[in-house]
Amino acid sequence: MARKNRIKKVRHERALSAQLYLQSILENPQKNSDEFLKTTSKQLWKISTRHRIGLPPKFKNRFCRNCKNLLYPGKNSRIRIRNKVRYLTCFECGAVKRKNFGG
Repeated sequence: MARKNRIKKVRHERALSAQLYLQSILENPQKNSDEFLKTTSKQLWKISTRHRIGLPPKFKNRFCRNCKNLLYPGKNSRIRIRNKVRYLTCFECGAVKRKNFGG
């Protein structure tokens, strides 16, 4: 049993380090191409869900739930605010995320 727990722990640590590496790539989108950023965001999504470690809080609300791309306002998404509701539209798939800021 101890060996199984050790393997589990190593796998979890590797997943966390991979997540941190992908997160560091996504923080500076100017240096990389659009295709590379799409692939990186999809990999971050896959690692986070496969290993059940959750998305980083910084990126959690910026993922498109349809195409799994990280949304950069003005680059691949649009933000509109009407009646205390934020509409975040993905240019890739056309999905709209809504967040209510009103009471």
